[in-house]
Amino acid sequence: MSRRSVLRGMLVGSAAISGSGVLAACGKREESGTTASTVADAAIQRGGTITWGKPAEATLLDPTTGGVGSSMELFQIVYDPLIAVDGELELIPGLAQRWESTSETEFLFTLRDGVRFSNGRPLTADDVVATFERYLDPRMASALASFISTETRVAKVDARTIRFTLPSPSSTFLSAMASAYAVILPMSEVAAGRIDLSKQLLGTGPFMVKSHKSGSGWVLVRNPHAWQEPIADELVIRIMPDDNARIAALRDGSIDLTYFDVPDAERLLADVPDTEVKVQDRTDFYALVLNATGRSSPFTDQRVRQAISYAIDREQIREIALAGTGLPTGAVSAAFGDVAPAPTLAHDPEKARALLAEAGESDLSFEIVYPGEAFGRIAQVLQQNLSAIGVKVELGSLEEGVWVDRVYTQRPPKFDATVSWYAAYVGPAQALNLWNVDISPFAFQVRDARTQSLIERAQQAPEGEAEEALRAASEAIDVQASTIPLVTKNATIAWRTDLIKVAVDDRDGNIHPLRHSPEYALLKAA
Repeated sequence: MSRRSVLRGMLVGSAAISGSGVLAACGKREESGTTASTVADAAIQRGGTITWGKPAEATLLDPTTGGVGSSMELFQIVYDPLIAVDGELELIPGLAQRWESTSETEFLFTLRDGVRFSNGRPLTADDVVATFERYLDPRMASALASFISTETRVAKVDARTIRFTLPSPSSTFLSAMASAYAVILPMSEVAAGRIDLSKQLLGTGPFMVKSHKSGSGWVLVRNPHAWQEPIADELVIRIMPDDNARIAALRDGSIDLTYFDVPDAERLLADVPDTEVKVQDRTDFYALVLNATGRSSPFTDQRVRQAISYAIDREQIREIALAGTGLPTGAVSAAFGDVAPAPTLAHDPEKARALLAEAGESDLSFEIVYPGEAFGRIAQVLQQNLSAIGVKVELGSLEEGVWVDRVYTQRPPKFDATVSWYAAYVGPAQALNLWNVDISPFAFQVRDARTQSLIERAQQAPEGEAEEALRAASEAIDVQASTIPLVTKNATIAWRTDLIKVAVDDRDGNIHPLRHSPEYALLKAA
């Protein structure tokens, strides 16, 4: 498997989901930015089975190369990373109880004492070192290696301390360490050939795998050695791709919780009794991708690409296509708050018309292809926006496998434009890799030396310079206008308040709807 093929799965959100001085980690343990069921402890039942309606199967089981959303959801229940993330996207202790930077390129991590894998074996510093040696081996083509240089050195200092030495400063290192593709693996068992990571999962997380029927579901049971002991005994995962089937299962109580990507899920769930619905902000975002490298493509001309960008009304997309959810965004996801610059090429139809005239495009027409309902709604708004500046757009709905092949697999790509979505992860600079042509696997992406340089600067900037570096890189990406960020992509999480107590974060950057699964509890019968 090539590095680029792995990154394609990691970066392409829709493909991933179907089918983001001394730095100390003593961190806050209290959960901020979280909505919890208001249930008295006396009503909680210890033990029992929680049932999750999961929209998609986990198809890649090795965290080394499985950096796709449907798999990341499962990894983060069975495994743990060194660093965790709270509901405000702040870094907090995970398997590492603390960390510190001794210089701009050196980090020390101290392991939590007494952690064991679900087979009872103690977690060691050797497991951590061997895990990252695996992740950073260029031959493994790991998802993590796009954010942490393969030249990074990892060494054991003592039984509980690990040193990471980076080849250069990195503003993405710590946030990448908090990702689902940076979980710690049972490397003694792997080295001895007692476990095949592509088929088996063995971690330190709250639950461990009891059984799996591909395409149907999973049964996870309490990890008896978990350092985060779950309240429930069992977590049953039912694979349920159909939204209506999950709504029906919530209604009849055959599942306790689920989530939806369709933007009007909150409305669809309004009449389901005893159900609480939370629209969760995510760092992920929708984007309009223009094929700027095709020989006959009108988008080889930057003026045309910029005209398309100026024509887009992001607020209209949010209101009409996404039922008022999400935030208009640039290349740094708006979910990161104040550090995220607003899009540089804001809605301006007059500028769009002037650029088309300058480029000699008086009768521009092209097709926008898309793979599903939410994408189609966005495409319809884009069609209206572009019609207002005299551009004719045809819309083409594609089966997802065909869409992935035409947009992300074929060389050269076989499309004019498409609506897609991308994971932005935990750190503001991480999604910039989408526009880094030395890393991005996308054949439709424009190579621009200045943009490339600004992205690299943003991913290496020290804390005091980070915000300005992010702004400069984001503006350069906007001006390049080949992959145009639109609106952040939220998720709607729903659960039966008469059956289960849950906690759900306000924001998420790891595609981790069940981050609080150890706290989930069934309610006692009335």
